[in-house]
Amino acid sequence: MRRINGIRGKTMIEPIADYKGRNCVVFGASSLVGREIGRHLARHGVNLCLIDLGPYRHDGLVEKVRESGSEARVIHQTVASGDEDGFKRVVGEAVDEWGSIDYLVCAYYLEDEAESRALDDLSLDSWDELLQGWVMNYFLVTRATFPHMIRGEKGRVVFVNTSTGYTGEGEGEGEITMGGSIHESACSSAVTGMMTSIARDIIPRGVSVNGIALGPNYENDMDRVIWATDFWLSGMCEYACGQILRLY
Repeated sequence: MRRINGIRGKTMIEPIADYKGRNCVVFGASSLVGREIGRHLARHGVNLCLIDLGPYRHDGLVEKVRESGSEARVIHQTVASGDEDGFKRVVGEAVDEWGSIDYLVCAYYLEDEAESRALDDLSLDSWDELLQGWVMNYFLVTRATFPHMIRGEKGRVVFVNTSTGYTGEGEGEGEITMGGSIHESACSSAVTGMMTSIARDIIPRGVSVNGIALGPNYENDMDRVIWATDFWLSGMCEYACGQILRLY
């Protein structure tokens, strides 16, 4: 390993693995975390299949990912929320072009969607939409990707989550309100339980599944998020499965 300058000039540790020529699916590629992870991996020669839900399409995403000058191949496609066949089609097209999938990073985050509605007036339909957007789509993109990893008996998966599933969030106002991001905490807990269960099921097939729990100020410290991603993808902790790095 060697030390390099990070995103904001901070010192980071270069990953020990040679990423060049590996193939990665990134779900939630237009989110802040998805963009930075995509750019980082592309800079190290990883071919990227970038997936977003329809409303989150970012037309300049591929160009931003390629700003590093990498020659990595980049695909960007959108899938409708809950469209299982759509996820299978997009991942299948990447496999047809590249031959395999080595990594999956689930980095979808509900920040834009949550800001678009009043948090103290979430209907049951809104709850269903939030749970599907985050939890169900994580499951669908994972199920679409795993058969290709299992076929090669190798693969590393990272579920990006938030720490609110462990800590909750609220201000002690003496009443139940949505201002404490109850919906986010519920989704985060669901993602954690799903990820650890998938990890226990899949590890005999040579695929490791681990997670990253973002702290409340993760936007200001993306270097730590990149380091945590490298920790899981590069093989620095090869035998861990179902573990979560909490970035408080």
